[in-house]
Amino acid sequence: MKLTEDMRLDAQSIGILKDRETGTIVDYFFIAILWCRDPRYESRHMRAGECRGLFRFDKITLDAELLLAMPGDDSDHRFEKAAWKVLKEYRVSGEWPSGTQYASG
Repeated sequence: MKLTEDMRLDAQSIGILKDRETGTIVDYFFIAILWCRDPRYESRHMRAGECRGLFRFDKITLDAELLLAMPGDDSDHRFEKAAWKVLKEYRVSGEWPSGTQYASG
């Protein structure tokens, strides 16, 4: 899905939810809010929905693989931020988080 000019994806807050875990892999959804222009106001945007992507960690190598790109995340920045956040929490606790959030700004 290609986003139109009046749409944008939130880059400051990315939700992350564990979807599946086995002995060798763990899969996560990463979610960003989709904003579009509010037709009632010239300079405001409104929440129009959300976009999701899916990635997988190999538990042996700790490599992250993008399985399903998030629509509108053409440069994979949201995937990279989400994978970084999950790996950071794993390294601190030794457990794969069931859910977390990347937040900046």
